[in-house]
Amino acid sequence: MHLTINNQDYTMALDASAPLAIERTLNAPSVCRFSLALPSGGSLASPARFQHIEVAGDEGSIYFTGYIAATPQPEYAGMAMEGAQYRLLIHAVSEEILLDQAAVSGSKGASGLTAGALLANVAAHTGSSELEYGGLTLQTRVSHFTPDPGAPFSKSAGQIASQARAAYRAHAGKLVLNSIPTAVHSLDEADGSLTLANLTFTRNVRRDLANDITVCGLHEPAAYVTEVFVADGLTNSFVLADAPYFPPASKANILAEGFDEPGIDTRNWSNPSGNTFFGLGASGLIMRGGNGIDGETQLTWLDPVEMAGTLLLEAAGVKLAAESAGLLAAFFSGDVTSASCFAGFQATAQPGTGGVSLQAVVCGSACGPTVVLDPDHEYTLRIRVHSPEQQSARAMYLSFGDAGLIALGGQIVFSPARLQLEIQEFVNGVASMPVCVYEGDLSNLPASCSVLAASSIDLHGSMRALSVSSLGSAWVMSKASDGTLFTRRLGTAAQSAECAVERSGHLVFTTGVTPAAGEQITVWYRAVGRSVGRAVANGSQQTLPPDGSYLTLAWIGSVTNPAPRSSADCRNAAAALLASSTSSAALWSGMWRGNNLELQADVWPGDALALNVPSCHLDTQVVVRRVKLVYGASTPDLVTYEVDFANDWIEDLAIRASDSVPSDTWLPVPAAPAYAANLNALRVTAISGNNVSINTGSAAPGGGGFEIRNRDHAFMPGEDSSLVMRGSQPNLTFTRRSASDRFYVRMFDGADPPNYSEFSAVLVLNMPLSA
Repeated sequence: MHLTINNQDYTMALDASAPLAIERTLNAPSVCRFSLALPSGGSLASPARFQHIEVAGDEGSIYFTGYIAATPQPEYAGMAMEGAQYRLLIHAVSEEILLDQAAVSGSKGASGLTAGALLANVAAHTGSSELEYGGLTLQTRVSHFTPDPGAPFSKSAGQIASQARAAYRAHAGKLVLNSIPTAVHSLDEADGSLTLANLTFTRNVRRDLANDITVCGLHEPAAYVTEVFVADGLTNSFVLADAPYFPPASKANILAEGFDEPGIDTRNWSNPSGNTFFGLGASGLIMRGGNGIDGETQLTWLDPVEMAGTLLLEAAGVKLAAESAGLLAAFFSGDVTSASCFAGFQATAQPGTGGVSLQAVVCGSACGPTVVLDPDHEYTLRIRVHSPEQQSARAMYLSFGDAGLIALGGQIVFSPARLQLEIQEFVNGVASMPVCVYEGDLSNLPASCSVLAASSIDLHGSMRALSVSSLGSAWVMSKASDGTLFTRRLGTAAQSAECAVERSGHLVFTTGVTPAAGEQITVWYRAVGRSVGRAVANGSQQTLPPDGSYLTLAWIGSVTNPAPRSSADCRNAAAALLASSTSSAALWSGMWRGNNLELQADVWPGDALALNVPSCHLDTQVVVRRVKLVYGASTPDLVTYEVDFANDWIEDLAIRASDSVPSDTWLPVPAAPAYAANLNALRVTAISGNNVSINTGSAAPGGGGFEIRNRDHAFMPGEDSSLVMRGSQPNLTFTRRSASDRFYVRMFDGADPPNYSEFSAVLVLNMPLSA
């Protein structure tokens, strides 16, 4: 064994009275403990905190690399002729301690990245270049990840790796991330590689076999509500029929950059051009030209943003000098060339004069009117994006069963979108009215986008601040008495908004923007529900009664990581858990003891032991969770191993679960139900007298159609008093019944009995019948 500290050999100073021990835990830092008895005369210096340590075997295996985590502690060892003797107790932690000690910049989450790219992203947020992470290539997708506030790198890295059913380690100067099992070690009773006395099994009473699993998750957006009011010219506040869905308040501010630090913070921003074209100054972000090539000079926020709900991108204090060209304040889907710009503002220099104008860019194309800029004035650029969906991709749930790896979820949630782009001019700090340069609907929204402050072809100017915030799930439009339709600006007064939809369930208009009498106001938002899903293994239930077992073995609880944000996530999580809970190896856990002479390779957490024990009819793989290595001075090296193993159900791996159940969960729920599509694009096309016309935004499935009722959760074949009408065409007209009507619409398919949409599209009309 070779022990190196700070590039100096300390092997001969190892204190044999206290063997060197290394403890490795799955997706957590490794720890190395040993004692040194330094020779007299000072030929070896006393080690110091944060010195590098490497422990290597005689055959070249590197068992540990890390840093001394605390000042070595002296321990009295006895008296010698020279006087009192002490041994030094050394406690070292693997190399991610360098990133754990760094000041990690705040992150409100990243969407749409692979596990490898996401781990590299979290490493970049530390600002440390001590570990190489360019080789993180694991392609398992993580739909959305938000680190815990103030969490050190190793905690976030462990969570990412666990979600991807992978193992990470910081070792020999590199971050490594590989799917589990990272390696397989065969232990076979038949060929003598397994000594039966070295293998023990443990029984975990926390969980037993389960064939009926119910998973509870977070609050989710439920019904798609369209609510209509008629203004009286005096009222500024309107009470909504349902509480609107909002993400947690802690996640409302996604990006808030004041550009007020000494330099561009590369823990948050990707700035490939360095300080050549972008810098910070008294005016905020300073833009100093570009290389003339689209997409090669850009400043990009590190974390891709989930395109869900209602988002507001705002760039404040923008000033541009003559001859400027490039993109500002943009959402990008794909690379950072103009063709991949989902929404943004294009600066163009006018031929001859060099004067600069701004124009909206939507889906890679410039569109709408141009606004000529005054180089002495400041401008604020805003993009509002609305999606009726609050989740752009399902969470991925991974487990392992008798049939191998189980992977459920990860699907993209397709959603229509509404866009509004505006420019507001400020003269000596006085704001003018915002000018809308684009307003329209799109059939599909990207799942995630990068946020660009600027992509410079040749931009010269400044930007004082950039922000992205979530406004919840609402969108507001008005119809004037002459039939003109226009979008109401959502947000705060500081964002020059006309109205806000509050968490309390009120639509409040800004002072001075009272809707005119007769104006028809339409609010789109999502109601709130509790996500829950269930999966049942019917085959397991059929085989249990002959064994004397109960037919149904139920488990009800919550999944905490990856957190289910919808009932669809809960159903996927339940199905993934079911695959492991009903497998023959579901409850295998235990310990194997051995030494390096019995192994072909070093064992790390995340590896698998392939156990073949014919004497007890066992042939299975188990996942290594913890490894303890102990080395006592010997020639050749003899390293003893204590390996703890457990499979997915008995000890959480990719899915973290608890036995708690939220108090507002409705139980029981149907197991693995089939649903028709939700009507997330339904629109009211006309309200005339007592009649209402809608377009469902979707074609009916074969043999199916659309069903309208005046009571929710009552959708079924046949007729009763709650049925308003059924139809197979997207355009439907029906009759109102009162001045405060509620209608519920769902799609149904041609199955027998039919399957309906999971959530209703709700139409709430707060207007007299004579309107």
